[in-house]
Amino acid sequence: MGPTISDDTQSDKGSSPPFTVRALGLKEPVERLRNSYQSAHPFPHLIIDDLFPAQWLLPILNDYRHRSDWQWKSYDTALQKKIGTAPNADLPDNIQRYFDFVYSGPFLRLLTSLTGIENLLPDPSLYGGGMHVVSGGGHFDLHIDFQKHPQTKLTNRLALLTYLNADWDSRNGGNLELWTVRPSARAVEIPPLFGRTVLMEQSKIAAHGHPSPVRPGLERKALIAYFYTNDATSEMKSTTVYVSRPGQSASARLQSALHNTLPTPMVRLLQKTRHMLKARMTQRLPGR
Repeated sequence: MGPTISDDTQSDKGSSPPFTVRALGLKEPVERLRNSYQSAHPFPHLIIDDLFPAQWLLPILNDYRHRSDWQWKSYDTALQKKIGTAPNADLPDNIQRYFDFVYSGPFLRLLTSLTGIENLLPDPSLYGGGMHVVSGGGHFDLHIDFQKHPQTKLTNRLALLTYLNADWDSRNGGNLELWTVRPSARAVEIPPLFGRTVLMEQSKIAAHGHPSPVRPGLERKALIAYFYTNDATSEMKSTTVYVSRPGQSASARLQSALHNTLPTPMVRLLQKTRHMLKARMTQRLPGR
């Protein structure tokens, strides 16, 4: 567990400075940022560089060196190739401090001020969130996030992404893309620069992803948190929905169609079978 958070501060038990709302790098008035968020195209979002001081994020990168000790969930399909920390995983202290802070009362109230969304709720389990890493060749195709948390049944309203990629170049791949759905077209491209935070509204039209593969030898690292409200409806989906786009491979289109139409247990069975067959073929390769 991370340090206890008071009304506007978090006590400091490590080498990094205390986490406080007053220390955040908001370079414009909240009202102006809120107008920018609500009027953004193709759906409400906000890009804030250096929102979290580097002194907070650098210890997280230091913890990242010990990532082999973390609890990871791997994704390896034509639609996505990445790893992410598992829900309810035990995270290193500095990373847990970040999530404790963004799920604290003061930060939730700030998010309401920035977005106009009232009564936001945290998810301590970090379902779908946590630390995400995309290695060379990895990607995440165009998709719409789950509308409803599969366990709590709360409505997914906001995603907060903070990037940890020092000296990143937009030509390295892995840029976050925001798309319109009808017609399907890329509207915004966001390089995942160190210290850049993206606040993104979740809805049935919030199509996004990073379909351009990360350049070999590099890693794209991000901290992701979701925020909820208690107003879900029965028709809301608890799974990711993939969106077709120009230039998508035939394999990705097929997997997208299967994922979006088949029941979740069947999709998981097909993925498990695919991984087993791939593992067997790898074992039969010469020199193995």
